[in-house]
Amino acid sequence: MKKFLFPSLVILAILIGFWIGSSARAQRMWQFTFPPQQSKIEQMLGIMQACYVDSVNTDSLIEVLANDLVSKLDPHSSYISKKDLELVNSQLEGSFSGIGVQFSIQNDTVCIVSVVSGGPSDGTGILAGDKIIEVDDSVFTGKKINNEKVMHTLRGESGTQVKLGIARMGTKETLYFTITRGKVPTYSVVAKFMATPEIGFIRVDRFGENTYEEFLTALNQLRWSGAKSFIIDLRSNSGGYLD
Repeated sequence: MKKFLFPSLVILAILIGFWIGSSARAQRMWQFTFPPQQSKIEQMLGIMQACYVDSVNTDSLIEVLANDLVSKLDPHSSYISKKDLELVNSQLEGSFSGIGVQFSIQNDTVCIVSVVSGGPSDGTGILAGDKIIEVDDSVFTGKKINNEKVMHTLRGESGTQVKLGIARMGTKETLYFTITRGKVPTYSVVAKFMATPEIGFIRVDRFGENTYEEFLTALNQLRWSGAKSFIIDLRSNSGGYLD
């Protein structure tokens, strides 16, 4: 009987230790007190930092949470992080320095939606539908390609050059173009004309700092042409980001 006593005591001591540890942990969790002005989100982050087994990067958690919260409001609302704010603001300004194309990312590849009229790429031979697969002789495709990376890579100081490798439908070999970065105009009013002798048509493609002035200019020009009423088209046809 004695030979079973010592192992039994050891097992009993281990179980008691587990119980004491669990009770202490549970007690510690329920002893949290928070200032009354703290939100539930702040309280949750505090508990995570205190109790989670690994270190917690609260900044990255807040970024994810903020983006998810805003996306629940409506399809037109989005959260802009600090690192993306400069890029987004440049879309709203009258111009910026880049190569002058409108792009979207499809299947991990940068696709050119359109070439900006009057921009650096206009007249170089680059066409809508082209795919950028190389930048400065380096592969520029894959899952790591995103809008931010494209903008940071293709934009730059006016007068600097960038070499693009282009894949074009119907052409087997890669086409290469060297573009000198420069001012890229971002027009809001992309069309204005007299639809009838008394009806003017104005199309606004995007909104930015110059939209109000461009719209008033187009409105006054059409009024001088005899327009008494107007059709205003606010549907965006950009389909991508400017660079």
